[in-house]
Amino acid sequence: MFGSFYLTIIYAILLTFGRIGLILIISVFLALIFGVLAAKVRAAEVIIIPITDVLEAVPVVSFFPIILVFFIVRIGGSLGTELAVDFLLITAVIWNLILGVYQSVLHIPKEYESVTKVYKIGMLEKLRRLYAPAAFPSIVANIMPSFASALFYVTLTEVITIGNRNYEVFGVGTLSVQLANVGNYTGIVILIMFLIVAIGLTFYFFINPLIKIAEKYKFESNMPENVEKSRRRQNAFVTVIGERINQVIGSTQSAISVVNRSIPRREHNARPPLRFSDRVVNVIVGSTLLAVLLITLYFVAESGFSSAFTQYILNPYYLKIFGIATLYDLARIATVFAISLGTMVPLAVFFGRRKVSGRLTTGIFQILYSIPSPVLLPLIVIFLTPRVSVFLGEGLAFNADVMLIAYLSAASYIFFNVYGSAISIPNELEVITRTYKFNRRMKIKHLSFPAIVPGLITGSMSAVGSYWGGLLVAEYVTFNGKTFSVKHGLMLLVSEAISSGNLVYADAIDIFMVIIVVILTFVVWVRLYRYSEKRFTYD
Repeated sequence: MFGSFYLTIIYAILLTFGRIGLILIISVFLALIFGVLAAKVRAAEVIIIPITDVLEAVPVVSFFPIILVFFIVRIGGSLGTELAVDFLLITAVIWNLILGVYQSVLHIPKEYESVTKVYKIGMLEKLRRLYAPAAFPSIVANIMPSFASALFYVTLTEVITIGNRNYEVFGVGTLSVQLANVGNYTGIVILIMFLIVAIGLTFYFFINPLIKIAEKYKFESNMPENVEKSRRRQNAFVTVIGERINQVIGSTQSAISVVNRSIPRREHNARPPLRFSDRVVNVIVGSTLLAVLLITLYFVAESGFSSAFTQYILNPYYLKIFGIATLYDLARIATVFAISLGTMVPLAVFFGRRKVSGRLTTGIFQILYSIPSPVLLPLIVIFLTPRVSVFLGEGLAFNADVMLIAYLSAASYIFFNVYGSAISIPNELEVITRTYKFNRRMKIKHLSFPAIVPGLITGSMSAVGSYWGGLLVAEYVTFNGKTFSVKHGLMLLVSEAISSGNLVYADAIDIFMVIIVVILTFVVWVRLYRYSEKRFTYD
């Protein structure tokens, strides 16, 4: 029986990792299609990029109610449950992949495009021989954070409770819930140990070889500054996560620049490889994308969002409830954010300033932060809460657990971005500080702090957005028939609405949360980042 338990763990990990691998392949395929379209067709760019920017800024949990209604309620059965899990994973990983492909294709040197025109290479062949190789480094660099994000959300959604019914697909998330419900916490520890090994093997045998292969697909002669920056950072993940987040918080400016950009990007005397004129292609692609967008919005509205808006969002009573709950969650997020700054920033600066091996340092953190916090939750709640409640009381103790889960779910974003900024400080500036004999305080004030500000802002924006997922995991949990919950919180309301089967109410909360997050993103973070770009930039 002991051996069968280990086999069950291995089987669960294989299913979960296989599910993630399949979704990543599908996401890369879709990213290539939409990214190339956005880079090469004006109409597609106007539609795809602003929408992608906004959707990447919105927490993944905001898609949860829509997915539940459409796939589990409308389709139902094991197929509906599997599609719900898989579709949520796609929303967790696809946006940064699309933006990565878009940026890579957009910056292909013109001489390469000219060669394809001279030899009249068709679109499919260009996609295989030019666009896909050009986007390969960006795709590979995004695979690692996408893998970690997918692992978090797959363990969250493999077991879903709506009303009195459980919907589940077997995997790591399902197994951890089963072990928690029977009180087998030793089994959960063993599961976590197996997960750490599996994550490490995934990095070693899949992600690291892909990173090495990606080095072959770089236009080094045309991008010396980017190559030098990449060498300083020594880690593809650090570079790209910052670039992707920069695109998110630059969404508003991106949309405006897209509209204002001149329509034809090709030379006037160059013939497009397609038989249709650019204008015809733009009309066809734009009309198709617009139709897909309208159909999607229709299904979203039919999934309950229109009813949610009229019944709850326009009702002042519920708006007051949502507002109070949001203040509680924002207070939790602010506390977790402060703790993240106090722990991750000094650690990142310490490793970055001492030029500690990027591969070793970030490799360890990549494995640790990839451990999905939903698997850790039963151990934290069962063993930590009773001990902390002796000093703080049960309510505050459980709030501490909630914030710990939120911290574990996203604090590493701050570490990676600050570490990338710290290790990227130009050597000539280091020489200047030594030449003028700067003391430690002067180095921090005039070198270290200005250097890490852009990375700190981008990492903070990403972390704060991801804290919502941690709150959704932890604010309302049930183990072995016993329910643990906070008294107030927006994610608590979402979990309670889903558990009671009131998905329209969950949709309303979702709409409210999206409005709040978008306001915070494009008012607070955009202004902070624009200020950092003007104030703290190496020219």
